[in-house]
Amino acid sequence: MHSLSSAALQAARVGFAVTAFFAAEVLRANCGSATCPIDPQSMNLPGARQFTLDLSFQYIDQDRPWIGTRAARIGEISSTHDEVRTVNRIGTLLLNYAPTDRLILALSAPWVSRFHEHIEEETGHTERWRFDAAGDVSLSARYTVGGNFWVSSAVKLPTGRRRPANEEGEIAEVTIAPGSGSTDVSVGAGYMSQATVPSLSPGVLGNAAAMPYFAGVTYRVNGSGTKRYRQGSELQANAGLMYPVLRNLQAILQVNARIKAKDGVGDTDEDRDHTGGAFVYASPGVRVSLPGGLAVYGIVQLPLYQRVNGIQLTSRFNLLAGVQARF
Repeated sequence: MHSLSSAALQAARVGFAVTAFFAAEVLRANCGSATCPIDPQSMNLPGARQFTLDLSFQYIDQDRPWIGTRAARIGEISSTHDEVRTVNRIGTLLLNYAPTDRLILALSAPWVSRFHEHIEEETGHTERWRFDAAGDVSLSARYTVGGNFWVSSAVKLPTGRRRPANEEGEIAEVTIAPGSGSTDVSVGAGYMSQATVPSLSPGVLGNAAAMPYFAGVTYRVNGSGTKRYRQGSELQANAGLMYPVLRNLQAILQVNARIKAKDGVGDTDEDRDHTGGAFVYASPGVRVSLPGGLAVYGIVQLPLYQRVNGIQLTSRFNLLAGVQARF
C-alpha cells in the first residue's frame, strides 16, 4: 500500500499539478491581444534529474466587443479607435528541468502569429496588421515546501518584437505587439493531492485509480515597457483535476479565474478606461499518453463570466493543444 500511495502521489505531481510557473498574459487593453490562462506544463512535470518538453498551440479569436458583462456593438463606446477583431495564434516551446525532487526550473519561448483590425474613429479608416514574430521569453522556478504544498516565482523578459508595422508602414499599438518591452515578475503558491476514484481501467485496486487535484494562486506585477506602457497587475486563481478514464486516457477539467487592474498607458494614446477586468473560465479537455514517454492533449476554454472596464474585445472560446515528451 505504501508503494502504491507513493506511485499515486508521483502520478499526481507528474500528471497534473497546478498552473503556477507562468501567470498567463492577460487581455491586453482594448486591442485584444491575449493568451489562454492555463499552463500545459502542469500536465508534464519532470521527476528528479529529468527534462520534460511541451510544444503547444493556442488559438484565440477575439471578435466579440464586450461592455461590462454583456455583448456590445463595435464602437458603442467612443474611443480613439474602435476595435473590430484580433486573432491570436501562439506556438510555445516549454522546457522543464528538475535538478532535485523539490526544485523545477523552466524556460518558455513563444512564437506569435497575430491579425488585428480596428477603425480609426476620427477618420473612419480601417487599419489591419498581420505579423509573425518571437514573443517574450519567461524563466521560472518552483519549489516544494511540504508534501503537498509548493511556491513559485517567474520573470518575463523583454525579448520579443516590440513595434511591428503593417503594409502601409503604420506601427502597431504597443498592446498588440508580440513583445511588451517590459520585465514582469510573478509569485505563486499552491496545494496538490490525489484521491482514489472509480476507473474503467483495471489496476492494483481493481477498477480504481488515483485522481490528482489542485488549487493555487499567482500574483503578477508588470514593469514599464514600450513607450512606458505598463500592463495592470494581475491576480490569477486556478483549481482542477485530471480524471483517469483509462490507463492512457485522462479527462481534464480546470476552472481558471483572473482579476486584472487597469493599465498605465504611459506615452501612448491608449484609453486606460478600456483596460482591465475580471474573468472566469471552465477548461475541459483530454490527455492521451503514448509510448516512449510522449503524450498529446487538447483543451477548450469557455468563458463563464467576463466583466471588462469600458469596451474590449473578448473571445467566444479559446483552444489549446499540444504534444509532450520526457527524457
